[in-house]
Amino acid sequence: MVWTDLSSYGVEAAERFYGRVLGWGFDGDGSGYRFCTLKGEPVAGLYETPAFFQKIKMPSFWMTYFRVDGLDTVVATARERGGRVELEETTRWGRIALIRDPLGAGFTCYEGDQLNGKPVPGVAGAWCWSGLYVSDISAVSGFYEAIFGWRFGANTDGCCVMEDGAGGRVGFAWEVPNSVKGKEEYWGVSFGVADTQEAERRVTEAGGEVVYRYADELGQHRLARDDQGAAFYLTAFGGA
Repeated sequence: MVWTDLSSYGVEAAERFYGRVLGWGFDGDGSGYRFCTLKGEPVAGLYETPAFFQKIKMPSFWMTYFRVDGLDTVVATARERGGRVELEETTRWGRIALIRDPLGAGFTCYEGDQLNGKPVPGVAGAWCWSGLYVSDISAVSGFYEAIFGWRFGANTDGCCVMEDGAGGRVGFAWEVPNSVKGKEEYWGVSFGVADTQEAERRVTEAGGEVVYRYADELGQHRLARDDQGAAFYLTAFGGA
């Protein structure tokens, strides 16, 4: 994982929301793309939803990026294994492809050396992890194994660890019923907070909502939506 960003229908409104909830600052590069900053360092990106996505009425969404070598091969394999390629583009940072797995969860593959972010657990306001939330892990595990070389561990109570070819942990995949996660299948993005109760208050006061609460061995988690409907998670590692 090398980056995360938000496609938003209202960039200024998003800045107000996440500034209040996570304490972010914002810095543009003159292209319309905004960097979300924490203590002056970029932690995520923000941009206006492109016209194509607006036309097909795609909602605001958080995206996770994975660096790959040989993007053309990844794209071809994704199509062969039942995925859908929504977008291929060359940007000033490198080449990207927005791909959806067979259930519809979207992520971006990136070929280049300019995006070098990473999740930082335990830091309030920072991107701390991205995880796969789907209704059936077995329907997509072979897809990710084919395009990334990942291995999926045993499914224990609807959760399994994803590891890369070297045995390093990529993240977790959760099997979640639609009654909890909604009809979408997605890669969820989480940001660290010091206290979930305080974070919930900030979300509500900024015009968003908290839609689900749970805890695991990592800590307390909240699924929230911003004031434009984009879903994201808040995590207090080992906290309240």
